[in-house]
Amino acid sequence: MKPADIKKIIRNWPAYRKFVENKGIDPKTVNDLSELPVVDKQFIASAIHMIPLFRVRNIIPSSGSTGDDFSFGLFGDTDLKKASYTVDAILKNRFHSAYKKTLLINMLPGAISLQSSTASVASIGVRADTAVSVIKSLGSCFDQLILVGEPLFMKKVIELGVKESILWKHIPLYIIIGGEWTSLGYGNYLEGIAGPQRVFSFMGMAELGLCYFYETDATISLRKIVSGDRLLRQTLFGEADFCPMLFEYDENEICVESLSDPPGPFDSLILTTADPKRALPLIRYRGGDKGKILSKDEINRALEAMGYARIFDPCGSQILAHFGRGKGISNVYPEKVKEIIFSREEIASTTTGNFRLCREEDTLYLKVQLKEDIYPAFSLRKMYEQAFAGLPVQVTPYLFEEFPHLLDFERKIRYVCEDNNGEGRSREKIGVPLAV
Repeated sequence: MKPADIKKIIRNWPAYRKFVENKGIDPKTVNDLSELPVVDKQFIASAIHMIPLFRVRNIIPSSGSTGDDFSFGLFGDTDLKKASYTVDAILKNRFHSAYKKTLLINMLPGAISLQSSTASVASIGVRADTAVSVIKSLGSCFDQLILVGEPLFMKKVIELGVKESILWKHIPLYIIIGGEWTSLGYGNYLEGIAGPQRVFSFMGMAELGLCYFYETDATISLRKIVSGDRLLRQTLFGEADFCPMLFEYDENEICVESLSDPPGPFDSLILTTADPKRALPLIRYRGGDKGKILSKDEINRALEAMGYARIFDPCGSQILAHFGRGKGISNVYPEKVKEIIFSREEIASTTTGNFRLCREEDTLYLKVQLKEDIYPAFSLRKMYEQAFAGLPVQVTPYLFEEFPHLLDFERKIRYVCEDNNGEGRSREKIGVPLAV
């Protein structure tokens, strides 16, 4: 970002300006983001009280997935118009909604809304039966359907649709998912039911907005190559034993940094929004996601060195490799568990996708919730044991109603028992000065 843009954002956010000044930094002399301190959800939760909230038109709380810390996304009139424009741009450019009659079915949890001037929007929320009913009743009235939701709920809807005799492969359908990290196999599993090239991922957050990071045909192609080539994966992303999600983003809208975050193996993503008119700006915000930034030229060179063709035009934004939340136990991460679950259709089709990693004394347990109509027979338990034989876990599939951790589609799933992972670290409390 240009120094003038950085200064303007600081000037427009009094709470952050005062916070910077209390750190002994003169905002007028700042020329680079690296000269500024990093803030977190606790800071955001306090700083919103320094904003004239009566001017805010939409308030979205974060998921609370990092623990007890909740923060909020605040969006004014300008933010909402821009968000609507972004949604329309995606629908027009990728799904041609300007000349195709489009029904967008919003199945995002809570009060998260989607607005469009080119598509009809059905706001369903997390009611799978209602979603299926809308598709069966209204789907034929449109040229295409676009389903938007979080991964495990979307899985439930697609599987319920099969039971309700919906022939997904014969419907002009696209699936957009977001809300949590997913494996390449997740998309393959849904496309095995709904048809190829139907699933796309977007990433955002409550404090930021819904679709700042997005998969493209090129990033999906790269992920498929990297998933099958361990040496290339290590060359690009280091020693992670799972393949990250890969996104493009607009550097004119957001600046992304990655900072080392020991003792964990993954860097933390640090986000700064470029628009100084946002109701709630973000300046060097650490939201909890882990990732790495790579240039397209760097990726192309690695591909060519391994005998592959170049994928990216060297111009344009960098690529974000997203590793999830970076929370695991004894180097076993939920992202690897998801990768295993969705790498085999016979596993993915028997589970809700809900699981929990817990350490009890010297044993690491992986508890997996089965679907409502699946019984943990001996053959199924053996299948699970074989699938997870490469991880130091004792895996147990549970009857749906006996699984000890409720599957609530309104809340983010905590795949790791936070109090048992032995990796918790005390954090510096970032206070917001009251005098602003």
